Amino acid sequence: MVNEIVVGSRFKLILLFVCLNVLSACKMMHLEDKEIVDKDPDIIYPLDSFVIAYHNFDSKIAKWYESSLCCSWSGQSSDSVKRAGAKSVRFELRKNDSSLGFRSQLARAPNKNREGWFGFSLYFPKAFVKDSLEESIVEWQALPDFSSGENWRSAPLFLGVLEDHFVLEIRTDSNKVTPQYKYDFKRIDLGPVTKERWIDWVFHIRWAHDNTGIIEVWKNKEPVFSLMGQPNTYNDSTFPYFKVGISKWDWERPGNVRVNNRVIFVDEITIGNDKASYGKVEPGR
Repeated sequence: MVNEIVVGSRFKLILLFVCLNVLSACKMMHLEDKEIVDKDPDIIYPLDSFVIAYHNFDSKIAKWYESSLCCSWSGQSSDSVKRAGAKSVRFELRKNDSSLGFRSQLARAPNKNREGWFGFSLYFPKAFVKDSLEESIVEWQALPDFSSGENWRSAPLFLGVLEDHFVLEIRTDSNKVTPQYKYDFKRIDLGPVTKERWIDWVFHIRWAHDNTGIIEVWKNKEPVFSLMGQPNTYNDSTFPYFKVGISKWDWERPGNVRVNNRVIFVDEITIGNDKASYGKVEPGR
């Protein structure tokens, strides 16, 4: 009986110590943030109350959850132009870069963060000429629910370039399974692409496949788009995840093309959680 009491007391003390540590950890990060830490090696430490990740590319590209860079030129740190600090990341996609589906992109992990803030700065050189074939530059891709029979679909939200204009594309569907092309679609013109200068963007997004979604967009500190209380994604188990770089899917189709090469620069990427704000993710802050 005495031994039982001693063992029981020790067990209770150990259990109490574990519980206190768990509670302490919970105070430091929200469950949604912890899931990102568990899944995504590209995380900022120490994790603060609002920033999930920050990339200035001053030393290297860093380790991203997903890397679609086929070649040495696909993505690399560059000091030729930079928004802040010493370097930016230079993405290049060539017409013959087909091994990864005509894309040069970096991506973070699929996650369960319903709401977030995203800041980044884009630079288009003069050689980025007008083209009738669209490309995405920043997208939020949705992981299909493969167990339910889904396959990959176009990203529910992306910022792209078409005919030398920025376009914002939104794809939505409330059905549990969404096949490719079986969704509602919107394309919004966000104005001309200015060359040879940095363009700052901030996005505030609350994901929803029903009428509770939010999209707010600022370009160079000016609000350029707002979609409140409307759907903005698919009905998936996880929420869309951030991708950056060049994707030019129409190069897969046979036919004449106007351009055979694309180069852009990206800098000052900040990803915040629901507690962030415009000022917490604004490029060059």
